[in-house]
Amino acid sequence: MSVPRVVLITGGTDGIGRAASLGFAAQGDKVYTFGVGEAATKGVMAAARETGHAVIATILDISDTAAVRALINDILEREGRIDVLVNNAATRPTGTMENVTDDEWDMCFNVNIRGMYVTTKAVLPQMIARKRGVIVNVASGAGKGRANLIAYGTSKGAIFGFTQCLAIDHAHQGIRVNTVVPGFTLTGMTAGMSEKAMQMGNRMSVAGRVNHPEEIANAILWLASDQASVISGVTLEAGTLPRQA
Repeated sequence: MSVPRVVLITGGTDGIGRAASLGFAAQGDKVYTFGVGEAATKGVMAAARETGHAVIATILDISDTAAVRALINDILEREGRIDVLVNNAATRPTGTMENVTDDEWDMCFNVNIRGMYVTTKAVLPQMIARKRGVIVNVASGAGKGRANLIAYGTSKGAIFGFTQCLAIDHAHQGIRVNTVVPGFTLTGMTAGMSEKAMQMGNRMSVAGRVNHPEEIANAILWLASDQASVISGVTLEAGTLPRQA
């Protein structure tokens, strides 16, 4: 019988992150996650319990560096390891360079990039020591350029380089690092979009409809599995075609 993995998912209480939290838990993994909303945090734990599994969720803002580091240290003290890290937490301000504010820009990079840096830097040493670990970073097609998303798109574009550098630097240490790029997916970020935007999302989707969070989570779970044991440094488009992402 295999030993359950210890999984940490940032932003794992809502949307794609929530689906990933429940997916890993359903596999028997021990899942830790955090998010900013009380209702979502309680909701993901309740949903796991309803299926006979467990997700340990905490209310925490990823831009609070000290709190994130403290949480990771607590997990490592309790479990002795973190086998899988899913960097999913994100914020999505809209705007062009003409109207984006300094605060919006800084917030976007603090959450989408610095948060990813902080969690990875805190988790990586014990992966290196054990010569084993998996990191999955969730990016966005906006990272390749999208209208009215200058801060979000720029921050998400940085994830591609972050993944590649990590994968190259740590391949010889048994650590795999990959990126998932979700297609248009029904989450809290997209729920309020216009009918025109939803129709465009349908056209861009492989399935001809808006993707469900569970479908994107399946890509994350696969990259974290032993079935992907020789895959690192790749960008996996999920629910969209590469030229459309």
